[in-house]
Amino acid sequence: MRGEFEWIQRIRERARRFAPELVVGIGDDAAILKRSPGKWWLVTTDALIEGVHFRREYAPAQLLGQKALAVNLSDIAAMGGQPRFFVLSLAVPGDLEEAYLEEFLAGIIAAADRYATVLIGGNLAASPSGLAITVTLIGECAAHRAVRRDGAMPGEVICVTGRLGLSALGLKLLSEGYRLSDELCERARRPILAHLAPEPRVSLGRYLAEAGLARAMIDLSDGLSQDLLHLCEESRVGAVISAEALPVVAEAIEFGADPLELALHGGEDYELLFTLKEEEAVRLEEARARFPDLPVTCIGRTTGEAGHVYLERAGHRERLLPHGYDHFRARTLKG
Repeated sequence: MRGEFEWIQRIRERARRFAPELVVGIGDDAAILKRSPGKWWLVTTDALIEGVHFRREYAPAQLLGQKALAVNLSDIAAMGGQPRFFVLSLAVPGDLEEAYLEEFLAGIIAAADRYATVLIGGNLAASPSGLAITVTLIGECAAHRAVRRDGAMPGEVICVTGRLGLSALGLKLLSEGYRLSDELCERARRPILAHLAPEPRVSLGRYLAEAGLARAMIDLSDGLSQDLLHLCEESRVGAVISAEALPVVAEAIEFGADPLELALHGGEDYELLFTLKEEEAVRLEEARARFPDLPVTCIGRTTGEAGHVYLERAGHRERLLPHGYDHFRARTLKG
């Protein structure tokens, strides 16, 4: 069977149609629709499936509600937009306690209030096996201000926010039996929270778009190696990134994990990866000053070798192949 991303490309080819309101369809973090001469709509959707993205045994309901909205907010952040409205679809199994559902709703509504986003509708259905959550989120941006995946050119600086691999380390710890508790040490608590309740970079995404800094952007949901390749393919550029420059989670070693492997292939960080012109790299200091608690790291450069991504390590350059999560080929839990 085709892999997840091969199927996306197949669907994209078959669904390609023209509509006067459509600016961007399949192939980016969100679709772009013309709303008015000065505004564009941004539309995205994502699902969290029990047994694939999470397990109730370790996912507190309130945090699961936050994450269900956050993974969609991250798509809007990657376009440089402002979230506005969302619809929620729930397929509920018979063994789900009402208290869990109440706490889930409290979490998703709290996240919506935090990001000035309004729940406007949805659907409820019974599920024969496991909880399934689907959110469709509508955002907005100024016309022609959305940051797409296809805007990069050769010779640009590649940057990422945050620390890469933190969520993957959290999933590893959860799978090994660690749970959120008052007794949990901070070195374990931080990655677990990063996995269970990621922080979408909405404000920074908007800033990068409105300041005209980001040339191309994507959120890191499937792993750096996979998502960087997506951006390169859409922009028809290549990339070289430095292993030494990556903002890895050094304490992963304490828990028996390779920080570089987690950073490259871990996934579900929901950080932003973007490119900017070499001569505008100095303006990153403005972003760092505005968002002092969020690291922004330059990790490499784009090249003219379309679709080819390389990793430089200790003076040696090697091809970086994508090993991020693929829903149709994976045999392990994503969340």
